[in-house]
Amino acid sequence: MLAAASHLATLSAPTTEDLHAIHFVTGRAAVLRLGQKLMEFSARCGQPGAMHDLAYFLSKPGALPRVPHLLLVSEGGALNPEDPELDELLGTLLIFEQQVSGFGAGAFATNDRSGRSNLIARPGDRSRVAALAARALLDRGAHLILMSFRADESALPGGPPLLSLGASAKSVAQWARRDRTIPGYLPLSASFDLTMAAVGQHTRRNLRYYRRRAEMGLGCRFVPEVAIPRAALLAFNRECMYAAPAGVAGWRYDSLRELAEPVFMGIKDGGGRWLSLLGGRRYHDRSEILWQLNRKGFPEYSLGTVMRAYFIEHEVGQGSQRMYIEGGTPHSIKFSFMPETLTDLVVVRRTLRAKFMRTIARRYIKPDNDLSHMLEAKELEWLPC
Repeated sequence: MLAAASHLATLSAPTTEDLHAIHFVTGRAAVLRLGQKLMEFSARCGQPGAMHDLAYFLSKPGALPRVPHLLLVSEGGALNPEDPELDELLGTLLIFEQQVSGFGAGAFATNDRSGRSNLIARPGDRSRVAALAARALLDRGAHLILMSFRADESALPGGPPLLSLGASAKSVAQWARRDRTIPGYLPLSASFDLTMAAVGQHTRRNLRYYRRRAEMGLGCRFVPEVAIPRAALLAFNRECMYAAPAGVAGWRYDSLRELAEPVFMGIKDGGGRWLSLLGGRRYHDRSEILWQLNRKGFPEYSLGTVMRAYFIEHEVGQGSQRMYIEGGTPHSIKFSFMPETLTDLVVVRRTLRAKFMRTIARRYIKPDNDLSHMLEAKELEWLPC
């Protein structure tokens, strides 16, 4: 069980190839101190922007309190975890341990369901980094490990297993892996019309139709920079479809201050009443929708579609080249997104506690969480490690 207090620790993770070291950086403050290094390393690994706005993702609410752990995987043991040399890093993993009554539960999960900011390594090293990190967590007493990361672009089917039995040749856990394709991002062109030309005909028609209808029927107008008090956002949230819990809505408002380039925009009707509010961020050459609130009572106007039409047009004007939506979207626009491949890895220790955790996960993890589905998937091959 890992302590909740911020600390730095190092342990060696043996492999069949050569010796690597896993350095643990634990706690929000300790991880944030490495923010600039992590941004530089992600750019080196062909994952630009993956570690931007780290403070936002470290404060994101979850079902249970959790402590972040940054695992630094180095080629040897000489790495300084407080000021790592990037040339010595093989990869990093940001993962969170769930807490119960202030104590670590031994259950670890990555936080970013898109897999973009969980594991940073060069494309050919990502599976190896994931395996080394998982072995290190098991050595630290982990009972359940759930992680998603961007797949190795150079990995070949039928290659060596991701996790092996290790030096002891005694199985302490079982693991399963799968690769899946998700809608990644919408490419943004030099103009709104060019961007729409690459979008599916049905979605393109709806984006234009509902925006025009809202403008004519509601006097809808776009506000690119919203400035409202926190209490006003909380009040609007209560009047919206799929309203967030008050604590989450307040965190959304407060967390905009932690973003390097926040986006807070909305649409109003002709009487000045808010119809939709959207929070997001810009980083690198990308724009991302983090959350959206739409006033209930206007199903015939599809306010969510209207807000996204304005958002896309505005971000094209800002020079963004990609649009992401955190957590994905059920909207038909996802069918125009560029596909990206994720690898999911689940490791379960052979203990009663791990069995209990699987039961708890079924009860408390949202049904749309693809990673948690692996715990019950019958078609997966589970292997010893």
